[in-house]
Amino acid sequence: MSQQTIAPGSLYGVPGITQRFEQQETSVSVLTSQILAAIANDNQVQNFQQTDIVHWWEQEITWANAFTGGTVSVTSPYLPYNAIQAASIQMQGQYKPIDVVSGVDLAIFQLYRPMRGSAQMAFQPLLGTNPANTFANNAFPQANLVGLAAETATSNPIPIYLEWPTSLWFDQYWDLAEDGSINGPPISAYVSPQYMSGGQRVVKPKIQYAPGNASNSDQGPIVYSVAPTGGASSFTSTWRRVGVYASVNPATMPPVFNWQYQRHSFQFGVGGKTKVVVPITDYGQVLSVFLRFYDPTAGAPVLITSGAFLPQNLQLLYGSNLPRFFDDMPAMQKRFLDQHGFLPPVGTVIWDMALTDTGGYITNAKAINTLTNANVTAVVQFGSALSATAYVVVGIESLVYVAIQ
Repeated sequence: MSQQTIAPGSLYGVPGITQRFEQQETSVSVLTSQILAAIANDNQVQNFQQTDIVHWWEQEITWANAFTGGTVSVTSPYLPYNAIQAASIQMQGQYKPIDVVSGVDLAIFQLYRPMRGSAQMAFQPLLGTNPANTFANNAFPQANLVGLAAETATSNPIPIYLEWPTSLWFDQYWDLAEDGSINGPPISAYVSPQYMSGGQRVVKPKIQYAPGNASNSDQGPIVYSVAPTGGASSFTSTWRRVGVYASVNPATMPPVFNWQYQRHSFQFGVGGKTKVVVPITDYGQVLSVFLRFYDPTAGAPVLITSGAFLPQNLQLLYGSNLPRFFDDMPAMQKRFLDQHGFLPPVGTVIWDMALTDTGGYITNAKAINTLTNANVTAVVQFGSALSATAYVVVGIESLVYVAIQ
């Protein structure tokens, strides 16, 4: 009589078998001094632990702004999240699961794709609410990332909470081969958790903190017309890890797929254009795309919901210019509002293809698959030419192919 074997991953999640944890990482209360007129690199954070299986990391930051005097000319609408600038997780033997140009991009991803709670409950109170007259229908709540002026005071340090996912829970996950063909029926699973002990993998975040006096309101939270004096401004950072303990029994371990979850953003110049065409060059399954328009000349996000820069249409195309979406602003706003219950931050549009139309479940069934469809582009047609210095920050959430090691 042959003995029946239990398939790998088949017992993952079973009560009493799966051992979960949430605990501090290697770096606790790491202090980085803020520089008045230059970027500060966080050089104190240590390599992450090389044990267990991680679904995501959490970073708790306290920003103590001790610069005094000076004259504030602009308080950024991205405050406090753009106090973090370029940020990434360097992961040996893998793509970077996080690679963004600004902490505000981390916040936008986190806003509509949090690690905790359902997709319909994605709005997080830390991200603020509702400045007036910025959307086609300003009666709806808007997640705008606006901080209060009082938060620039030394006596009131600012808390910042950021999630750094290395995998995403899918209610319905279709596993695909490298050529885009389907490997089997859909399942519910994390895709894909990181086995930290595999090959003693070296994993370390890289973070840059904005200067105390930023050059514009995208490059930091506060812009001064008259510079302040020095002070002991600082960022205190503590890292946590969320995952499960490893086991010698493959049946109890979370399954690993040939796909890695990734959040990526990059800056793309659109100065002087009325028709903006942005190539989406990330390779894999594109789950969502956001466009965050900024005008350095105005020192503010581009107001794309009314007036001269209200887009005539917004398109997400693939293949031979096939429209995945062909929207005007009210249509885009209604879809996102139906999905998430709030509107994107000022100057930002979001196409979310991972959320089902019914039930608000996460799936890759509606993703744009660049393995089978090339030439993915985002197109925005404005009625007036943008500023000569304008740019758009493009955020892409995707699954990228990685051979199982």
